[in-house]
Amino acid sequence: METMRVLVIGAGVGGLAIANGLIDKGHQVQVFEHAEALRTTGAGITVWSNGTAALRELGVDIEAAGRPLHSLRSVTETGRLLWEADLGEVTERLGSPTVQIPRRRLIAEMAAALPPGVLHFGRRCTGVIEHPDHVVVEFADGSSVTGDVVIGADGQRSVVRREVLGGDPARPTGWASWQGLTSSELPIAHGHMTLNIAGRNAHCGLIPTGDGLLHWWFDVPWKDGDPVLSVAELRQVFRGWPEPVEDLLASVTDDDLGFFPHIRHKVPQVWGGPRSTLLGDAVHAMPPAVAQAANQTLEDAWLLTQFLSNVEGSPEGLLRAYEQERRPRALKVSRTAALTSAQRSTPLQRLAKFPKWLATRSQVASLRSGSNVLRSLARQPRVQIA
Repeated sequence: METMRVLVIGAGVGGLAIANGLIDKGHQVQVFEHAEALRTTGAGITVWSNGTAALRELGVDIEAAGRPLHSLRSVTETGRLLWEADLGEVTERLGSPTVQIPRRRLIAEMAAALPPGVLHFGRRCTGVIEHPDHVVVEFADGSSVTGDVVIGADGQRSVVRREVLGGDPARPTGWASWQGLTSSELPIAHGHMTLNIAGRNAHCGLIPTGDGLLHWWFDVPWKDGDPVLSVAELRQVFRGWPEPVEDLLASVTDDDLGFFPHIRHKVPQVWGGPRSTLLGDAVHAMPPAVAQAANQTLEDAWLLTQFLSNVEGSPEGLLRAYEQERRPRALKVSRTAALTSAQRSTPLQRLAKFPKWLATRSQVASLRSGSNVLRSLARQPRVQIA
């Protein structure tokens, strides 16, 4: 095996995940982050079975750090049950649990698993120059660094994507989320059930995140130029919704609100140059309608680690092979997220109630169809214990 010098741009979920994977394979990895410290903004992340499987394969186990989820329930704004999936059965079928975890804790867990000297802060990438036998990354402070491969894990406004591919940035979808992560005495904050509530022109969700924390989100149509809603305005929009929506909104303030317009990237055929590639939101940012963005990022990191585990000669063929195998799954999930988001105004009277077994089976099928890691692990022979 040939050891590579890998330059990772971005110390978010994707950058930390790929660093863990490639260091475990013996590569020399350096991660460069434009912020002055780890970015701990954001609320909670639902790490589905494919995400927890990918993390486990990358050497990071978050089960003890997060909140296991046992049920996923969806109701209408009048409280009528649409469907409920048994996430315990999903775990049994796919071999890995669903865990809700604060984003800051996930970032901390992955960063703590890295050796000293890997993370570099205050280094804003401004340029990527590829040569036949190496790649150079330039920074805003005038410095540069040389490596064998550069991986753009720098999010929806990726400088690496712009430098190696050009093209349009991610586009808004016409929706936005107002979300937060707060301590709560509401019973749902201390359980193991995700509650999604679907309205005619708005949606919301509540997810227990461990230690009495509740991740909540409110989605409404939004486009550039529209006002950013306050808590008082959200209370008006969601007045009369099923419990505990009004109680939750009564307990939070504008300081608790995070505002996130929904966006979507066009997923290109090729993700990089001779010595570069992309992962996560840098290549396939998607609306949060199916809660898979972070999980697809972890899938990218896992698969790229597999392709770069045994490098002989130029890495270009391996980078393109990673993209070719990963793209169909990521594209499918991205399209599903966009379609789900676009159909959120479907009249709810047309939506029939799904039996629990069918909702559970659909969840299993959906996770498996969009996952490289679950399909790979399913092909591995099971160890029989006497």
